[in-house]
Amino acid sequence: MRAATVLFLVLSIVSGAFSQQVIKNPAKPMSKKAGRILELKEEMRISDEQGGFYFKNPENIKVSPDGSIFVVDGEQFLKFDSKGKFVKNLFKKGEGPGEFQSIENYLFGDNEIIVHQAHPNKIVRMDSEGSLIREFRPEKSVGRLIALFNDKYIMARSSFPVLKKEGTEPETIDIDWSLLLVSEDGRVEETGQIFPAKWFAKRLPKAIIANNITDLSCTLYERKYLIIHHTQDYLLKMLDLEKNQIARTFNRKYKSVKRRHGKEKIKEGKPNLYTFEPPVDYYNDIQRVFIHEDNIWVLTSTWDEKKGSLVDVFNREGQYVDNFYLPLSKKIKQDDLMKHPLAISGDSLFIVEIDENEVPAVVKYKIII
Repeated sequence: MRAATVLFLVLSIVSGAFSQQVIKNPAKPMSKKAGRILELKEEMRISDEQGGFYFKNPENIKVSPDGSIFVVDGEQFLKFDSKGKFVKNLFKKGEGPGEFQSIENYLFGDNEIIVHQAHPNKIVRMDSEGSLIREFRPEKSVGRLIALFNDKYIMARSSFPVLKKEGTEPETIDIDWSLLLVSEDGRVEETGQIFPAKWFAKRLPKAIIANNITDLSCTLYERKYLIIHHTQDYLLKMLDLEKNQIARTFNRKYKSVKRRHGKEKIKEGKPNLYTFEPPVDYYNDIQRVFIHEDNIWVLTSTWDEKKGSLVDVFNREGQYVDNFYLPLSKKIKQDDLMKHPLAISGDSLFIVEIDENEVPAVVKYKIII
């Protein structure tokens, strides 16, 4: 027991009026099975061959409490049953009640779906069949819907990006993300929780392009915490929503992974379409965060072409208890880990795969733990 206590060094620091735990984990987890490769067993493949819809660029995959599968694809909000059969498109194009120009994000409430449209800003509540329950507009600009907490919506707003003088590019821009509470009447309340991120931008003839180096990522945990990361380094924060304070921060010793492409690189594809790679030498240590049962799964930038991507496992106390490889290397590219459409629900992984004819499909895999 004493060895385990030393292994997971917990340092409590009293800051201001509350106690915040800082957990500094070692490079290796406790589990003797660490480093194993999990198996992914394909269970279902959703393609537009079944008819009724057409996949163009499927993204933002989520699974509702009843097992239904939802996918956003441009001006489509597609619902499938638990077996992958197409049910209906819930997207109604327009500017009226229950209609959208685009979908920024969506969540599941009690027997309903909550959809956020960023431009123009509004929140739409609909039942599971897409019928409008009500909609409202927040009184102030909000850029991102994150989670439901009690009777309010956790949302976020970024500060306005300020470009410097021409000739200093590519510019790294500091962006502050502020967490907000939004009520059903549209009232927006500041929480005081601010998380800095970094974007980068470059001027092109008659245009400016931008992307992010880091971004605000929030994952709801146990219905009352947000697991947050927003830096290039290996650092996670657990925000207690009831107390509106950081309960703990945790990390582990980690060797950053060098980018294969390295510095800034701009490619022009189709007319007026550019891709802009970050002007950084290393990948962000943390790529994604998922919740699996009571544990926090961290998809890291550690990548092996044969094994896949390394996933670290932390318990609710922020202790580094395990790790394993998820065999993703034949399904997506290393550079796409942070943004590729990917969801984990229970012991199932949902991912968008593109075949040799550039045709996308949503594939469900059973994760053999």
